[in-house]
Amino acid sequence: MCSSDHDHVSHIGRPRGGDETARRGAYSYITPQTVQHALTLPRSGTVIPLNLALDTPTIGRPNLVHHARMHNQTRPLPNGRFNVVNDDSVELALQSHTHWDALAHWGVIENDGSGVFYGGVGLDDTWPEFGSKTLGMGTLAGGIVTRGVLFDMVDYLEQGQSTYLRDGVNIDAAAIRSYLSDHQIELRPGDAAIFYTGFQHRLLENEGAWVRGSANFNPVASGVLPDTLDIWAEGKTFALVADNPSVEPNPMGEGLLHAGALKRLGIYLGELFDLEALVTHCRASGQKEFTFMSVPLNLPKAFGSPANALAIV
Repeated sequence: MCSSDHDHVSHIGRPRGGDETARRGAYSYITPQTVQHALTLPRSGTVIPLNLALDTPTIGRPNLVHHARMHNQTRPLPNGRFNVVNDDSVELALQSHTHWDALAHWGVIENDGSGVFYGGVGLDDTWPEFGSKTLGMGTLAGGIVTRGVLFDMVDYLEQGQSTYLRDGVNIDAAAIRSYLSDHQIELRPGDAAIFYTGFQHRLLENEGAWVRGSANFNPVASGVLPDTLDIWAEGKTFALVADNPSVEPNPMGEGLLHAGALKRLGIYLGELFDLEALVTHCRASGQKEFTFMSVPLNLPKAFGSPANALAIV
């Protein structure tokens, strides 16, 4: 946020020059060849949705409000017949459930006067009107079809000792390099790296831990550490996706993974993905790669969007 016009002007970033490809960040790694390869990966053709229901309780954001516009509205027809019409609207926090973070979701004001957001973009991108002029969800308006790579870190790190990554068990660079080597996986440009931390099991086994005001309130979650960022940069990874609320561990502290991914590298973050069915299938089949698809809302200036994601295995 900025408190004055002076603050705003002092953090205007380097001009973008209208380079639409550059504005897309790591989404640019998804080429037609990437898509073609991803579509060769399914073995059974099974489609697995990856989205939490939008009407389930949220974490840290307002719950969805469902409004009736028309409720069994009758419209007369000839001969004593009637059409019956229902219509509705919702109030939805765009980052409340399974969602993407736009590149403009997270910026950092550095003391060297550099840009605030990805690519040197400054606060003028999100000021004075609300919304992002160049780094909002419009960068993903083309839709996402790419290879998903499953990092089942509960199976790999807990080895049957827990259904979720326990406190202090986080995903560091050594664990990622070991996982890739042990499973003979080579990262490809445009990959979506998908991390299973067992967060839904954590919620079930620690009732009230994420409910503000609860006697058991203790919002802790394991996640991906920022020392992994060089791996994703070298691999030209498109996105880091997880079943937890922030991809990185919670509490987030300075949000170093967010800053490194979104601001420095243009790597997208996907949070609160429902990975339970995917993990169950992949453990049975031995698969670690599959077709990953997502169609975010076409809401260009938004800072986030429901993911509308699925895997084809």
